[in-house]
Amino acid sequence: MNVSPWKEKRLQTVWRVEKNCRVSFLVGTAHFSPISFRKALTRLVQRSETVLFEGPLDQESMAVVARYGSRGKDTPSVYDALDPAVIREINRRLADRSGRATMVDSFLNLINVKTSGFLEEHARGVRPWMAFFTTWSAFLNWKHSMDVEAFHIARELGKEIGYLETIKDQLNALDGIPFNRIVNYFNRFQHWSAHRERFSKIFLEGNLQNYLSVTGEFPTRCESIIGNRDPIFFQGIKTAFEKGRTTAFVGVGHIPGIRNMFLDEGYRVIQEEP
Repeated sequence: MNVSPWKEKRLQTVWRVEKNCRVSFLVGTAHFSPISFRKALTRLVQRSETVLFEGPLDQESMAVVARYGSRGKDTPSVYDALDPAVIREINRRLADRSGRATMVDSFLNLINVKTSGFLEEHARGVRPWMAFFTTWSAFLNWKHSMDVEAFHIARELGKEIGYLETIKDQLNALDGIPFNRIVNYFNRFQHWSAHRERFSKIFLEGNLQNYLSVTGEFPTRCESIIGNRDPIFFQGIKTAFEKGRTTAFVGVGHIPGIRNMFLDEGYRVIQEEP
């Protein structure tokens, strides 16, 4: 994808959350991004005392996730379940992905991507979600993660950093992604480019109304990742927001549910640009 549309847009997935004269910010992040949003993220972090993330984002924690994801002997094989024609097409398309997978400083970068036989190398012997995220990351070939970037900014600025779940919680959620959803999405590889374009458009517009319909078939649009975690994230964010001067960064897929929970609690939730 041409990254110029991203460069022309400001970060618009930011919501000002207010109650009892206390103001905080809820930010929907793109775990994968072709550009850096460092300026916008820095402004958000600078005016906060506390910064929240879904889970630990330091290199050691990411290595734990990578090691766990690479141990898939007790899980079904995505590779064995795929349409052979899809395997050939993905291998052809990703044959030029040398070096490392995308997302600088993330656990996906800990997986080396070979120049041929991509799926043989990365969808065999690993957990299903790891096979998917490694392939999706290599397909996008985007170099940035808003979550990781915001985490490093918060650490550089000496902000108090909090997490909404543990690494164990995250791994349990990832293991809960239905195997059939992952396989079905792989087998629709011919639609990945269109999905990437649709996601980019709605993210850059900050358009939540279209988000759910556009991402419905994505493997992580499931109970384990969204439905089960939204209430947990909300409670952790709400506790911090009651003190004010907090910015919470969560994947944009969590924003619709969390936003509605704040509205139900009598908060004012206003979308804005930082």
